Amino acid sequence: MKYKGVEKEMELFKVRFINKIRPDTIEIRYRAVLESHASETIFEGSQLFHRDFLKPQLLKTGEVALRAIGNIFSAIPDNLVLDQLSFEQSHDRSVLEVPSKSSFDQFIINQNQLDRVQTHQNKDGKAIIDTKMITELRIG
Repeated sequence: MKYKGVEKEMELFKVRFINKIRPDTIEIRYRAVLESHASETIFEGSQLFHRDFLKPQLLKTGEVALRAIGNIFSAIPDNLVLDQLSFEQSHDRSVLEVPSKSSFDQFIINQNQLDRVQTHQNKDGKAIIDTKMITELRIG
């Protein structure tokens, strides 16, 4: 792949989402790190939502995470390819939910970002997105 006229090798990265749900606010933090290095951070972000001034559907559908991924893609070089997404599952899914694999895939397709994720082709020649999505339920 080329970036700013220079040939660069494709490099894999992963993104981890961590959330904090409080009585008045919901905070979504995310950090992108290279796969080939010991947790070298390439992007960090966070969003703080005040419950009284929030469209709740944004969090209930996982759309906020998809938009964060779009922000990461827009800020980092094109040779960095998303290999894995890791999410903390909220204890209260009526407030905050992880995006589904199908909504992630559709987001990638709609944003013309297939070159930013690992893919393979099915027998019909259609691109299948191979980005791993891991959801963990954290206690505490």
